[in-house]
Amino acid sequence: MNVEITNAVFAGGGSRCFWQLGFWDGANAAGLGLNHSVSYAASTSAGCAIAVGALLNRGAEALEMFKAMTARNPRNIHWHNLLPGHHGRLLPHIAMYREALESFLTPADLEQLADKQVDFLLSIPPVFLPGILGPLAAFPVYGLEKHLTGAVHPRWTQKMGFRPLVKGNRDVRKVAELVDIILGASCVPPVLPSPGVGGVRVLDGGLIDSVPAGLTEGRSGTTLVLLSKRYRKPLPRIGGRLYVQPSEQISIDKFDYANPDGLQRAYDLGIRDGGQFARRA
Repeated sequence: MNVEITNAVFAGGGSRCFWQLGFWDGANAAGLGLNHSVSYAASTSAGCAIAVGALLNRGAEALEMFKAMTARNPRNIHWHNLLPGHHGRLLPHIAMYREALESFLTPADLEQLADKQVDFLLSIPPVFLPGILGPLAAFPVYGLEKHLTGAVHPRWTQKMGFRPLVKGNRDVRKVAELVDIILGASCVPPVLPSPGVGGVRVLDGGLIDSVPAGLTEGRSGTTLVLLSKRYRKPLPRIGGRLYVQPSEQISIDKFDYANPDGLQRAYDLGIRDGGQFARRA
């Protein structure tokens, strides 16, 4: 396979997405040179943060930082905060995710990304599903389609009226704006709530397509599509795209923010898979 990969797609998948970061680093270490050849990336949900970390060539640093944070978090549900006198969050995920992004990203990173384009897919719920009704309706429908059809690119939620919203690094001037967009693209209430982006109510972009390869349509070159789990059906064969998936199912749950060893295993599997991919290329 003598092709130059110029675009990359980072699927959603929560903590499983550290496999993507490992794949990227493993492929680069084996000589594929993705950091030099890729000028455009599309992402959604947790894949947004991973895409930024990959393009900044700071994958190992991102892994170590989030491992340290999850090592300090003993569990994913803080039941004790329901007791009188306790005022912390029942679910720690959003505070940890925001802290990770704000600690990791700097103004210099925005400058480094200026010669690339990173787009993030968010979803806008229909007006007839206000408040919590949006996610309550969408996530079961999305999950059912995935279960019944095994589709890499689901469609049912769009038929329900959910609309895509695309924002990117070129839409922001400050790190805080980039953080808000990434969190909006990952909005899964009540685990990862978001107040919206630019006054627009948004949900996780994965409700439109958790593998937003459609954002690369019309772009020249070859697109590497990084999934975050194994699919039971054959992967799509679409001209100009190379779909890759983990060589084995990733054990960590997407909402597991208390498992540093699981993050490391996902990353290590990605290192091996990315290295093998690069050597075959």
